[in-house]
Amino acid sequence: MKYPREFGRVVEDLSSDDPPNTPKSLYVIFTDTNQRDFRAPPKPYGVFWSAVGPGPVNNIAIELWAKFGSVKGRDSEHNINGKDTQPGECYDGFACLNYGQTALSMFVRKVEVDNEGDFMLLYEKGLIEEALVLRGIEMDDRIKGAIDIMQTVIDWKREKGAL
Repeated sequence: MKYPREFGRVVEDLSSDDPPNTPKSLYVIFTDTNQRDFRAPPKPYGVFWSAVGPGPVNNIAIELWAKFGSVKGRDSEHNINGKDTQPGECYDGFACLNYGQTALSMFVRKVEVDNEGDFMLLYEKGLIEEALVLRGIEMDDRIKGAIDIMQTVIDWKREKGAL
């Protein structure tokens, strides 16, 4: 399976034409090739700001399938065209690639405060900071302090086996 060149480094504002203070949500496209290893975190392709919900991010995820290889040798497809995704829902698709050599799951998730695992994974990759800068928000001591608290909670949960 080939990975797109920009994999893991994409940060975009899909609503950049909106006024500066327009409320936007942050979404991430994840890929997972380790569905059987529940401890292996999915890999982020990129993060996207959207003022209109997950629809534009879903479209990017659907178009991304072509970058992972040709249609030839792809089977066991589920929702790779997005037709099973209802308006307002986040996309989730699956296919086996390279004649069954690789199973790939691709999904969109809204970055939520209560999902500290996703947030910290994106932070460790540097994507949260880039996304905030794109919106004109600086990583000041207050934000860094909140992230440190999240990291402490995650470390504690890992020690207790809850994560």
